[in-house]
Amino acid sequence: MFHHRLAVATDKNHKRENNDNAEKIRYISIDIVESILTQMNSKDIMRVGAVCKDWRAISVRFDRIKRKIPWLITTNVWKATCRLQSVVDNEDTFKVKFPWIPTSRTLFYNCSNGWLVTEPDHYNPMILLNPFSSVWLQLPAFKPMPNSFIYMSSAPTDPNCILLARDYINLLYVWRPGDESWTLQGMLEPFETIISFKGQFYTWNRWSSCLTIFQVLPLRLKKLVVPCPFNSHISRVHNVSLVESCGNILLVYIMKHALQPVAIFLFQLDLENKVWIKKDSLGDQTLFMAIPRNQVISVSASEVGCSANCIYLTGVWRSFPLGEFSVYNMNNHTIKSFSTFVGHNQRRYGCNRLWITPSLS
Repeated sequence: MFHHRLAVATDKNHKRENNDNAEKIRYISIDIVESILTQMNSKDIMRVGAVCKDWRAISVRFDRIKRKIPWLITTNVWKATCRLQSVVDNEDTFKVKFPWIPTSRTLFYNCSNGWLVTEPDHYNPMILLNPFSSVWLQLPAFKPMPNSFIYMSSAPTDPNCILLARDYINLLYVWRPGDESWTLQGMLEPFETIISFKGQFYTWNRWSSCLTIFQVLPLRLKKLVVPCPFNSHISRVHNVSLVESCGNILLVYIMKHALQPVAIFLFQLDLENKVWIKKDSLGDQTLFMAIPRNQVISVSASEVGCSANCIYLTGVWRSFPLGEFSVYNMNNHTIKSFSTFVGHNQRRYGCNRLWITPSLS
């Protein structure tokens, strides 16, 4: 855009020295940069932030993606692209191409901490991709190798990241940044959903009412019987998910009946008394759920600009007359279509529709 090298002055009163023999540097005041950024969309702000460290520091304060607003992401298998759609701005949508990934299969099955995740097979190892920064990472493929992604505690650029995966017989494998191979940990009890919370992993299985709390490297686990809040044998439970919200562990139950509306119930874990306590409201919080991936994101509605005490849903809901993108209101327990995503084409973008919490790291 500019033909001269630019630098943002950290001091608004900084003055340029007039020296004919020195290299000319044009300083742009912070006020001007901030004014420009307020008029940009998220995609342009990302590009500005990639110019240099100073510009990145300024853009972070104005870029909505750094405020942890979930986006809807859909992937196109054949063209190696993905589409990103803002939740709060209908006009804020763009495509990202990733043809450089060294695999013919570009279908992403999961998403965690702003990174897309492929499932490995006999020919391709697991690949992680950040669609916002275009950074990708190929994980080790040494034998034996896991074939199913489970969970990632943080972005793989974080040295404390722990990535969990398992194989066909439910053996648990661990990978950390810098590892050249997977570390076999042992076998876990079957579970339906998993989260990391205060440095530990929590899994839940409604059929056995088993809450497992464990750490890895080495594997240390504790099993607790926490009675299921529903009778799993007679209830028509469509999905069960754990999520951390405001320092608490929530259990989200989605009940689906053939001829009745969807119903969603929330329960908060009382670990001391080993019981699930029914929760009628999320307050200012909002949940974003991808079905059937058991992926849930909790955000503050007032901070990101979406509807409070609601649950945004995406998934293949064939029995839903409203479509695949819906919002469930916890105030009156009604569900309606989310008009922002009308027009998403299943044939064009495949079956994967995930929520992503963007990150430039």
